[in-house]
Amino acid sequence: MTPELIMGPPLAVGFALAVFAQRRGWSPPLWVALCAGAVLRVLAMVLAPQMAVQPYDFEHDFRDAANSVLDGQNPTMHLREGGWHFLPLLAYVLAGQQELGETLGLSWAVAGRIVPIVADLALIPLISKLATERGALRGFQYACLPIGVLVSGLHGQFPPITLLFGVAALLAARRGHAQLAGLLIGLSVSCTHWSLLLVPGVVLAVPGLRRRVSVLLWTALAPLAMLASSSLFLDTAVSELPALVRAIMSTRPVVGDWGWTAVATGGQQIVSPAFGRVGLVILAAALLAALWWWRRAEPEVLTLALLLVFLIVTYRLGAQYLLWPLPYLLARPPRGAWSAITLTSLWVAVGYLHLIYFLTGMEWATAQRVWVFSSLAVIAALVYALPWRERGGPATGPAAGVRGLSDGHEPAVNGLR
Repeated sequence: MTPELIMGPPLAVGFALAVFAQRRGWSPPLWVALCAGAVLRVLAMVLAPQMAVQPYDFEHDFRDAANSVLDGQNPTMHLREGGWHFLPLLAYVLAGQQELGETLGLSWAVAGRIVPIVADLALIPLISKLATERGALRGFQYACLPIGVLVSGLHGQFPPITLLFGVAALLAARRGHAQLAGLLIGLSVSCTHWSLLLVPGVVLAVPGLRRRVSVLLWTALAPLAMLASSSLFLDTAVSELPALVRAIMSTRPVVGDWGWTAVATGGQQIVSPAFGRVGLVILAAALLAALWWWRRAEPEVLTLALLLVFLIVTYRLGAQYLLWPLPYLLARPPRGAWSAITLTSLWVAVGYLHLIYFLTGMEWATAQRVWVFSSLAVIAALVYALPWRERGGPATGPAAGVRGLSDGHEPAVNGLR
């Protein structure tokens, strides 16, 4: 049996545990959630190097970025086009993993996944605190659901790190710690561009104009420090910093693997600057509309709405993007939350494990097109999961705070309706 098929049953068991915990009213203690999460993620890390297809970015770009930093070079300026267009924070993390692996005698396949797995496990207690009800259950569900397991343990990707800073920032803002909230969300923004979607919720979670301005000022501190470090620790001259900023803000317009661009290209992945320009305008317009529509919503709801709208209309997507809204979907589950969680879990698992190819015997390109076009069903579920009913503030009435697997209808208690 291939490693891809071996990984399938544990993921299915994890998903089933998340569902049964909801149905049966379980509230497992934190140590149980952490143990369950660690077992699933370590298993994925062990099986990942044996799989037929390795994530290209993990195998090449991430390791190249680590080696560039260790050689004193800025990876944004030295890697292949589109291979690295971030501030150097995550490159420093990758370099640290590379050094740790060499010190402990670990291969890159293991060392390169350590920080994403640790960050994903650290999210479990934070999601418990972020949840407005049944926090222990929500943390346990995050530990068991396949998306986080595959993104951190198999792909070794960065969203768990970005989300760790983002969720921590929102919790700090809730408690009125403006400077800490700003610093944490600034670190999140220093990881990847999309984290800018988390900033409005963090700012609005702090009361008062003066404190909100303070959050924004502290938010800018970390990215500026990371930019300055390019000259202090890497080979980017001060005069090259404007060019570095332009390179960081650019993205390679790879389209055709998700949503409307998949339909436009017939399921073929292509590089298209024209689609990129049009897609960027559509994306910006949709996000501005969402920001206005949910402007009076609670910070967690606004954050969830912005993340879901991005995924619905974006012209390009990696499977790891679907982890972004998961902490907020679990913490404040709107009507349709579990429809979205179920379909995204299935879509991500099929994509990462290439299940269509291995189970059906389809030719590889055909299986890829089937998977790409199935993203339209996932998008429909994301539209259904948008928090339409919560745009004006806290939910009210007897159903408030009990939405979950019942998708906003009457809750299940001990398996009974």
